[in-house]
Amino acid sequence: MTTLPKRLLIGTLALAATGCSQAPTPASNETALGPGQVAVVNGQPIAESVLRVYALASARKNLDELSAEERGKLLDDLIGVELLTQQAEKEGLTDSRTVAAQLALQRLQLVARTMATSYLEKNPATDTELQELYQENLPRLAGQQYKARHILVETRAEADSVIAQLGAGKSFLALAQERASGPTGPNGGDLGWFTTASMPQPVADAVLGMKVGAYSATPVQTEFGYHVLLLEDTREQEPPALDAIRDELVSAVERKRLEDYIKTLRDTATVSLDP
Repeated sequence: MTTLPKRLLIGTLALAATGCSQAPTPASNETALGPGQVAVVNGQPIAESVLRVYALASARKNLDELSAEERGKLLDDLIGVELLTQQAEKEGLTDSRTVAAQLALQRLQLVARTMATSYLEKNPATDTELQELYQENLPRLAGQQYKARHILVETRAEADSVIAQLGAGKSFLALAQERASGPTGPNGGDLGWFTTASMPQPVADAVLGMKVGAYSATPVQTEFGYHVLLLEDTREQEPPALDAIRDELVSAVERKRLEDYIKTLRDTATVSLDP
């Protein structure tokens, strides 16, 4: 199968990802692109601003930081994309409803992202908001951790047999190595330290009701089988400092702010839904 040259294919994908297209543009867009041109292909100009955006998208550099050779390769990519676009138009491929819909969606997404970025830059997350969100999530960020072992078997009868042997004085570690069917069997069923949020609900509920050093008196059933648990220790999980999760907090605040902004726009917009 014949494929596009790798560099040209990458260039085409990068342009698609950034929403850029060298298809003929309305006069207003030509004005917005600026007067600079880097090439003219069959009468269709390639704007310098498009090459600059492409350099940032594909080379992760400003155009002025590129060597003459690097700049030439990128321009060659754009010329190739322009030629493919012109040929697609000649063959009527751009008249396809699917292509038209994809172009419309790309434009919507690009312009919407630009608006969202502009709004958040003008309305950044404040230190007060970050602190409030941090405090609100402290119970989840801190909380209790549990260290436990388990013996996982396939049937209730096997689990009852394990509990009976533990009651008779059999070592939990030895039984785990002998009887457990799960991957933790060879290391004595060690589950390490975990929070209840990271475990299946039946296991979480069981350890919450256990004392350190005790094993579960009845089998705990999950989708994996039947567990017999031994709670070895508990400790308080130290929450991370606010600065350590600042980026996550900022993202959460921005997400909520953008949702509220869209709701405000929706409340003042005239929207009708076709049946």
